[in-house]
Amino acid sequence: MRLGRAMPEPFALDLDAVLNRRYPIVDRLDPARTALIVVDMQRFFLEPDQPAYLPGGDGAPSAEAVVENTVRAVDLCRRHGIPVIWSRWGLRGDGWDVGRWAPKWPTWHAGTPQGPAWENPATEIVPQLKPAPGEPVFEKSRYSSFWGTPLDSFLQHLPTVDSLIILGVTTGFCVRYTVEDAFSRDYKVVVIADCTTAINDPLSPDNPGSGQYVAALRDFAIGLGDVWTLAELTHQLE
Repeated sequence: MRLGRAMPEPFALDLDAVLNRRYPIVDRLDPARTALIVVDMQRFFLEPDQPAYLPGGDGAPSAEAVVENTVRAVDLCRRHGIPVIWSRWGLRGDGWDVGRWAPKWPTWHAGTPQGPAWENPATEIVPQLKPAPGEPVFEKSRYSSFWGTPLDSFLQHLPTVDSLIILGVTTGFCVRYTVEDAFSRDYKVVVIADCTTAINDPLSPDNPGSGQYVAALRDFAIGLGDVWTLAELTHQLE
């Protein structure tokens, strides 16, 4: 799906009002030194009839907005020759690798065919976002896209890459731990705020943006990388 070069809709959240962006890691993004990691953009999280659907709120964008923006971001990166890398999260249907998922997320039926088992179509990447031929898809059973996958080795075979654009779901878990692992490997990380969203767990219902989504973005901006909007990424590359 290609949406051309139209600029994305303005992001409703004022990042400079809620984040400390005074000490950036990336001044100018060089496409030749950059890769994009798309984290877990799967039906399980992004379709309304799924148990882990992310409706947005508390300052976080809706699943539908994140899908639309991610389509734009992937198209933008492809046009500028930036490698696109995908991850998918899932578990075995026989429960062998369920670990601590079951007690933490009981409503997801983890470790059963009805839950996020690989044979369940819900673990597929949403149809609006199809990996292109040659784009790797790494399958994982824990939060980080680096955990138990060849992602680290793959990136080492892209010797000029020192910067990673990271987006996807969820902000507070799989995106967070992927960002942390990338930072620990000395990559310069840019998270695209309107291409990610989180489980709506507000700390204060009267203070939009106070929950998990903005808390994670604040951590990224303070100590792990840069947080941009899709419009800012587009401005950097176009």
